[in-house]
Amino acid sequence: MNFLRALFNRMSLSSIRSRMLVIALLPALLTEFGMVAYFSTQALATAEDALHARATNAARHLADALPYALASGDTARMDALLKTEAENSQLAFARVSDARGQIVASTSDSLRAALLDDHYGQRTEIRLPVADFSDDPLYAASAAPLNELLGRAEVGVSLDQIGAFKRDTLIHAALLMLVALALTGALAWWLSNRLAGQLRHVGQVVGRLACDDLTVRTQLPPQGEVGVLATGVNNMAEALQTHRGELEKRIREATAGLAAKKDMAERANQAKSRFFAAASHDLRQPLHALSLFVAALKARNHQTEAQTLIDNIEASTAAMELLFNALLDISRLDAGTIEVHPVHFSLQQMLLDLDHQFSALAAEKQLRLRFRPCDVTLYSDPLLIERILVNLIANAIRYTDDGGVLVACRRRGRMMCISVIDTGRGIPPDQQESVFHEFVQLHNPARDRSKGLGLGLAIVSRLGRLLGHRVDLRSRPDHGSTLSIDVPCGDTQRIQPSTVASPSGPIPDDALVLLVDDESAILRGMAELFDNWNIDLVTAHSAEEAVQWLDSLARVPDVIVSDYRLPDDTDGIEVITRLRQKYGRDIPAILVTGDTAPDTILRISRAGFPLLHKPLRPAKLRALLTHLIQQARTPLWDNPRQT
Repeated sequence: MNFLRALFNRMSLSSIRSRMLVIALLPALLTEFGMVAYFSTQALATAEDALHARATNAARHLADALPYALASGDTARMDALLKTEAENSQLAFARVSDARGQIVASTSDSLRAALLDDHYGQRTEIRLPVADFSDDPLYAASAAPLNELLGRAEVGVSLDQIGAFKRDTLIHAALLMLVALALTGALAWWLSNRLAGQLRHVGQVVGRLACDDLTVRTQLPPQGEVGVLATGVNNMAEALQTHRGELEKRIREATAGLAAKKDMAERANQAKSRFFAAASHDLRQPLHALSLFVAALKARNHQTEAQTLIDNIEASTAAMELLFNALLDISRLDAGTIEVHPVHFSLQQMLLDLDHQFSALAAEKQLRLRFRPCDVTLYSDPLLIERILVNLIANAIRYTDDGGVLVACRRRGRMMCISVIDTGRGIPPDQQESVFHEFVQLHNPARDRSKGLGLGLAIVSRLGRLLGHRVDLRSRPDHGSTLSIDVPCGDTQRIQPSTVASPSGPIPDDALVLLVDDESAILRGMAELFDNWNIDLVTAHSAEEAVQWLDSLARVPDVIVSDYRLPDDTDGIEVITRLRQKYGRDIPAILVTGDTAPDTILRISRAGFPLLHKPLRPAKLRALLTHLIQQARTPLWDNPRQT
């Protein structure tokens, strides 16, 4: 049983051919073994019975033939009869003894053969016949009475014949079993090969169906179980092919619908982008002119009563400028024009600068602003990291009414986690993702601009993705919030010493600036501003008008300041290029625009010109003009950037 159990366990891990061979051969082997054992036993029993019968018949035959010779004492005749019977009956030995048990005649070596164990012996009494033989002179001369015991005849048959018969029988049975097993195995092998081939064919078809080849079919007749299986596979393939055709049709229809909707959405988005770009440009133009007039008015005003009014106007324009600059940051991030310049820098120095920047604002709201010492070195873009922390700290102070704000850091392996923790109002869990979207303010339904614009965390999220740093938010309503950013640690030995920029000198008295803009109000405002700065300015609405004025003055401008959007489908890049070609010089140039479209920002960035956005700050414009004029007028050997 253990052998059979192990065999069947092995069968369960084998191929179908092995299983069929075992299933076919095992019953045949058992049947053939049983039949061979049965018939061999019967043959051996028959042979033994025949041997016994031969010995019995030989003993009886001698008992019938020896009375005359034994009664007359004819020894020669007894020897002849024993020899003849031993040869005819294939006896191992034969002998005759008298009534006293004395051997009177025997075959050669009968005594030695009788002592062997590997023989079968038979003994028979020899008596006088019962019939009346008184007239027979042989018996008449004998004084022995009728039916008297004359002696005994003993014969023996060798068992070697039985052993040889057994060997022959077993050899023949084994040969017969081998032949039968060979025939059975060949038949089973042929049948298993045929069935395995059919199943392999069905398996290959199923495999190709699994590889998305739904055109393949089985090539087997439908008869039998395998044929039924093959027909089922073909029917399944037909159903799958039909189903896929229907699905492909639906997918094509759905794809066409989605493509149409996507096209509509893209057109709507493009229209919205064009609208916002145009609206941003159109709104920035008058605001830019207003800021210029306010700056000129503030410089010329000498009345104390009007100063308050001018300051209020300036504060309003500054608030609008803050909104436009935040929108500009979003556009620049979306356009991908902000480049990352990672360096090794000290975090502690940055936190000290932030403390000086926000301490007054926190004190104004009676909040505690604390910066835990973080004497560590980071590796990232320090300007963008500072911009992220500025937005996080400003948000924390803005939305905290009581308690304070803590800025701390802790190490996480090779990263430094910088956290801004406040005791403010907190953010509900279902709104923690939306606060990183544009113009989302949870606690400002009236859109009070003093409470921010709703763009700070959107800028933080975009800057984090740009730098590849993870930004994390944890918050509980009425318990405050924790905003963190993970920054890679740096190497203190690789911190570059900070270079202090030398202060810009005054603009030379003979400097000439060319301004090209299609807005007359902006031209007037810039003229007023440059008049207060005592800088010569030529204003023009187009490149042609600028060339006419410059030719009349017979001068080449030191700097070109041009608006990006100009009439007749021209732009500031074309104007600057045309003027440089006319005068054969790379005249320093500045582009000014109120457009915040990402593609516009990207095109200007690729052109390589300094860019100022409307409404611009007069101080920033003057600093850039001073830098460009001094750089252009510095001799080649004194200007390290040109060597």
